[in-house]
Amino acid sequence: MKSLKTILLLIIFSLLFISCDKEEEKNDPVAPPPPPATTGTISGVISVPPGSSSSPANTRVAIYANFDDWNADRTLRTVAADANGNYMIGNLPPGTYYLDAWKDQNGDGNISFGDLYNVYGSGTWPNYQLSPIAVIAGQTSPVSLQLVLL
Repeated sequence: MKSLKTILLLIIFSLLFISCDKEEEKNDPVAPPPPPATTGTISGVISVPPGSSSSPANTRVAIYANFDDWNADRTLRTVAADANGNYMIGNLPPGTYYLDAWKDQNGDGNISFGDLYNVYGSGTWPNYQLSPIAVIAGQTSPVSLQLVLL
């Protein structure tokens, strides 16, 4: 009878020990890796011309899905630069985009003489060429511009 009690106790302790091990396996602290990034970002700094009394704060930075959208001013997304000219446009699907920046100096709501403006590309206004910006998932595309007086 004593040996039967001993055997039963051994079985009970064994079951408790095994069930504890399985519980610990269920609560494994190693988390699965995060899913890969599916979007990218464009960010940079907008600056004003040397000697300008204007600030880059609230400069409209806009991106366009293609050249035709830029030409028609059909913005995909716009943000305002902060007091230091910093801006960031995130959660963009991979692809190519076009970018311009505009500071409405006279408050008329139209790009006009006296405003500060520029595009990402080469050349100077009015003879500039826009360049596409490649956005890659999980990466930031740096684009900084110095505005010019129109």
